[in-house]
Amino acid sequence: MSIHVGKEKISQVLDGEILEFNPNNFSENFSIEIEKLTKDRMEFVMRGIEAPLANAFRRILLSDIPTIAIETISIKNNTSVIQDEVLAHRLGLIPINVDPKHFQYRPKQPLQKQDKNSRQESSNATEENTLLFNLHIRCLKKTDWEKIKKSRELLLKKQEQNKEMNLEKDEEEEKENQLKIQIESGSESEDEEEEGEIDERAKECVEKILTQRAKTLINHRVLSSDLVWVPIGNQQTLFPKGIKPVLPDILIAKLNEGQEIDVECEAVKGTGREHAKWCPVCTASYRMLPSIKLKKQLSQKKSKKLVKTCPMKVFDIEDGLLEITNSRKCTMCRECLRGDYGVELGLVKNEFYFWIESTGIIPPEELFQQALEIFKEKCINLKNNLQNFTKKKEFNENEEEEINFD
Repeated sequence: MSIHVGKEKISQVLDGEILEFNPNNFSENFSIEIEKLTKDRMEFVMRGIEAPLANAFRRILLSDIPTIAIETISIKNNTSVIQDEVLAHRLGLIPINVDPKHFQYRPKQPLQKQDKNSRQESSNATEENTLLFNLHIRCLKKTDWEKIKKSRELLLKKQEQNKEMNLEKDEEEEKENQLKIQIESGSESEDEEEEGEIDERAKECVEKILTQRAKTLINHRVLSSDLVWVPIGNQQTLFPKGIKPVLPDILIAKLNEGQEIDVECEAVKGTGREHAKWCPVCTASYRMLPSIKLKKQLSQKKSKKLVKTCPMKVFDIEDGLLEITNSRKCTMCRECLRGDYGVELGLVKNEFYFWIESTGIIPPEELFQQALEIFKEKCINLKNNLQNFTKKKEFNENEEEEINFD
């Protein structure tokens, strides 16, 4: 059972006969051979299976396995160049490293108008269905940062002295505000001096300035590691090691001096069927295994020419004979069919090379097991629905017969 790939046409796509599905034959012929397994990627060969079933596994991996992702975002302050909706979209796509089995689906409620000062949190958010994250970061110069550190140290010392002397807290807040005003006014004056017109031929100068700013600024890059988990209820005991994104170096935004992002995020459980941010895989795909045959043995000159012709290095010469060494690398480019090399190309219909690349939340081997369980549940659900449908149909037919008889 193979598809014939010719120089200009593809034939034998359909066999002309429809075979009834036999569970016994399927269990005897079906097999899985794992060829590569890493932390985030799994490659295997599925044999004895039809394309619709292989595609069903792929679709389940993409849309039916749940994960946790940021859904609701409350933006308190955003003075960066990135728009609020773009920032919210980027935060939603960050994979959160937590097992979704510990959480329930949060029930949805209709959107209601809320006051600007009210906290944008759903009334049905609990520790069992919601994770809370804070992102508060401000870009400052290193010199200003050192000044703030020194001012904080001075303020702490003064607070201790004031406590001993029973001074009022209003004086301390005034001094702290004065220090902040001085620092912000100094940074604003420096910004005005740096403003100027950029010439068309000044790209290199701009890049140098940007690199210098990156060296002289603190919190210039907003990364996924800046997301701080805020435990709700009993979550701290349930997750003692904490919850954080899968990768710490995902770039969210770049800030200039004085710019600030202050955001509160709620992460909930969902599936890729609702939005791609809940998809647990980067890619889940398959292709039919190629079938390559040599009809005749070639001369040394033609064999070397064929080896050079194939861009994927499928052929090689071993002990003076032309051999097929890497058939699975064949992409069906048909370069080997353009000359008289006696090569026959085809695709095996019931053998698929499958690969799963995880986002890092769930290991790929566990993803495949979950896909099998979900597929099993779907089959049972379909069977029960068909049985109920046939029972109702028989009941309605019996009622019609009784009515006609009367």
